[in-house]
Amino acid sequence: MSEGVAFPSLNRPSDEDGQSTGSASADIREIAAGLFARHEAASLSPSLWQDREEPAFEFKFQVDQTKARDLATWAAEHLNLDPHADPQLENSYRVHGLYFDTPFLDVYHRSPGFKKRKFRLRRYGEGATIFLEQKRKSAGRVAKRRVPIGEGDLARLREPYAEVEWPGVWFHRRISQRQLQPSCLISYCRQAYFGHNAEGPLRMTLDRQVRAGDANGWSIATLADGGPTLTEQVLLELKFRRHLPALFKALMQDFALTPGPLSKYRLAIQSLGRANLGAGGGPDA
Repeated sequence: MSEGVAFPSLNRPSDEDGQSTGSASADIREIAAGLFARHEAASLSPSLWQDREEPAFEFKFQVDQTKARDLATWAAEHLNLDPHADPQLENSYRVHGLYFDTPFLDVYHRSPGFKKRKFRLRRYGEGATIFLEQKRKSAGRVAKRRVPIGEGDLARLREPYAEVEWPGVWFHRRISQRQLQPSCLISYCRQAYFGHNAEGPLRMTLDRQVRAGDANGWSIATLADGGPTLTEQVLLELKFRRHLPALFKALMQDFALTPGPLSKYRLAIQSLGRANLGAGGGPDA
């Protein structure tokens, strides 16, 4: 290992919410020049790792299927495969997200008070755990906050907000204040890879078969194959903490990748034919 590289809190791996699980961590190993891999917590998004709301950069791209396969081959050589990869799904896993908006799509239209935050529920595969997530973007960096709940707790979010202590009270308060309700469901297959450098975790994801459907109440399930596809291309994301890692810089040069604005939610609303619904100018944040 290179000298002077700090790895805080290496003695205990973390769970999905960044809390210590109490078991011993795996050894750190260098997998490329200046790039290190460590225990499973490092596989989380950099905006969730350790300090769960510390902002991170997310560079986004759309690539064709051929380039996506080449990128996956590159990632297998330079990064670690996400521990949740399913060989039966070509080393990917299914992600389902229920996104929230006002009846007038203030989030989509980026109305005053709605520009910087998105709220969603996320489920992985057919898992029983649901994550309440807030995604906040500022100065080009993304911070995420999320907590896991059981499916039975979803009923709390459908009720009028009350200051009752439970893990999702912060999420319930925020969607109630903004008059948010389920807007659309987005489902896709994610192939993910992770590593670590001196500034923190690195993550690369490839999202395929990205489909959208109108929200069916609070259901978070696999969309039928007949649902509209957002794009025929594969959505690539590179995630890192502070400075563009040399490894990702070389990747962008070698594959002629240019980042650009990309939002699954905005693509979903457009594919569902709802983009012309006028914004209502909801309450300020």
